[in-house]
Amino acid sequence: MRGTRAAPCRPWPRPKLALLPLLVLLFHRTRPQGSPGPFQCYGVGPFGDLNCSWEILRDPGAPSTLYLQSQKYHSNRTWTVTVPFGQSWVTIPREQLTTSDELLVWGAKGGRPLWPPVFVNLETRMKPEAPRLDPDVYFSEDDPLEATVQWTPPVWPPHKVLVCQFYYRRCQEMAWTLLEPELKSIPLTPIDIQDLELATGYEVSGHCRMEKEEELWGEWSPILSFQTLPSAPKDVWISGNLCGTQDGQKSLLLWKDPGHCVQVSYRVWFQVNGQELMPEETPCCSYSVPTQAEWAAVSAINATSWEPLTNLSLVCLGPGSAPHGVVVSSIAGSTELLVTWQQGSGEPQEHVVDWARDGDRLEDLNWVRLPPGNLSALLPGNFKEGVPYRITVTAVFSGGMYPAPSVWSFREELAPLAGPAPWRLQDAPPGTPAIAWGEVPRHQLRGHLTHYTLCTQSGTRPSVCMNVSGSTQNITLPNLPWGPCELWVMASTIAGQGPPGPSLRLHLPDNTLKLKILPGIFFLWGLFLIGYGVSLATSRRCPHLRHKVLPRWVWERVPDPANSNSTKPCMEEVPQAQPPKDLPIMEVEDIEPLPVTEPPQVSSQLDSGYEKHFLPTPEELDLLGLQAPGSGLNQPRAGRGVLI
Repeated sequence: MRGTRAAPCRPWPRPKLALLPLLVLLFHRTRPQGSPGPFQCYGVGPFGDLNCSWEILRDPGAPSTLYLQSQKYHSNRTWTVTVPFGQSWVTIPREQLTTSDELLVWGAKGGRPLWPPVFVNLETRMKPEAPRLDPDVYFSEDDPLEATVQWTPPVWPPHKVLVCQFYYRRCQEMAWTLLEPELKSIPLTPIDIQDLELATGYEVSGHCRMEKEEELWGEWSPILSFQTLPSAPKDVWISGNLCGTQDGQKSLLLWKDPGHCVQVSYRVWFQVNGQELMPEETPCCSYSVPTQAEWAAVSAINATSWEPLTNLSLVCLGPGSAPHGVVVSSIAGSTELLVTWQQGSGEPQEHVVDWARDGDRLEDLNWVRLPPGNLSALLPGNFKEGVPYRITVTAVFSGGMYPAPSVWSFREELAPLAGPAPWRLQDAPPGTPAIAWGEVPRHQLRGHLTHYTLCTQSGTRPSVCMNVSGSTQNITLPNLPWGPCELWVMASTIAGQGPPGPSLRLHLPDNTLKLKILPGIFFLWGLFLIGYGVSLATSRRCPHLRHKVLPRWVWERVPDPANSNSTKPCMEEVPQAQPPKDLPIMEVEDIEPLPVTEPPQVSSQLDSGYEKHFLPTPEELDLLGLQAPGSGLNQPRAGRGVLI
């Protein structure tokens, strides 16, 4: 490690050289080459400076001095390097050292050593630079897939051999895998990576060391990223209601994304009504399915020659082949969901369980494949509380598929977040309000609906609530009191009742007041019609109506005496005969009838109360029939009778 250059070295005074054997004896032993402990020294490259570093001590001023003593060319020669305050490393320039020399190095403060001396061989104690990796990667043309990477060792004297290690890992993974065996700079051989997967991203890096220094590795090379040859997707599925009523919603052909480290383009085929459509190129990882498609196939552009297509039959089989009895349950202490079902008719090749969160796009579908005979699946993922998930189980055969009805499930049900909004329907019967309300969205319901609660409040009266079945969304309220009224609805799940929804305000009229007013209105209306009719009859505008409606004596210009009681003889009321009783019978002698007399002549002046010029003519008098009705009845008749 390079850094601030140390102060110039100065020789130790000779009187202190006699203390060196004693200093060495103070420690149990001298640490081996370089010392991997708290204090170590190494050269940077074949001709670089000497770097010494140590662990930070509690005392920021320790060590204050670094001591170096030559053991090969300048025996017993010692010099010091001043360490800046608070610094945990120091660099000694190469020009102050002798090539291939051997040194003892230790740190001290106030003349007291802090670590055992470290032995440093300047010939071998060197840390190489990082190797360089060629960005061009070559792949094998057969299976299994192998990759070859060329590399260049760091600059180094040709007579000195470097040993290098290389590691690789899949893209976005943390663990590295060591490539065996270790490679040497002489002879130089390429890096071989075996058993790779198609359409996968990988990363490679390495470092080197001196052949005799097993623990002093050099710097890591920059990471080389590459991707293997493209491949057709292994897992293709369908999103959307392919075998049901689509309601204008399209279906998508989906396949798994190989990852952000790989860029692949695909080619998609469809067969519709027995004819294969022209392939279409598309990026990852979906394509719209045409109507009445029978099968689909997907391949990768520039794929290997041995890689087959991935196809999927889109034919919908009979409903009897679909799974049934789908049950979704949560697992205590886990965020996963367990799905179980019963197999339909036939022997499917596999079952596919797909799921999506409410409101997600068609592209956001997740699915897992299960071998035949497996009738349960543990869905991986972090399923959240109160979030609805649509889960579908599909039986897949060689000639088609058929799904079971989708099931909405929750990992854990919660109380609703909102209530439904009510509105008023047409009264049935009039005056009796009819109320309806909508559904609460699934993401706000947060569970399976158990029932609704309808509450009403009239004026200052306390609110009155009633539970309504969850399958009901309208109701008639016949017993509401008249006047202002406020109404709201709440939804409930097994976790509890949610808050009220928007309020609906009503104003109900007083129906009893209407019954009291109607008779008066009808009476006044009748009087008006009668008065209006009489006014029309008596007016000169409607004479024909007057003749039809009013009596004759009202509209005649010459009054008819027959309509007056003055010309009629007084008639005495004769008591009605009593019903016959058991009385004695008497014989009565017949009397001869009296001779009929002529009716008296009408006097020249009638006491009728009318003036003479208003008197009727004789012809009109004939019409009156002046003979009193029943006048002949008053005459006694001869014969026998019964006296009661």
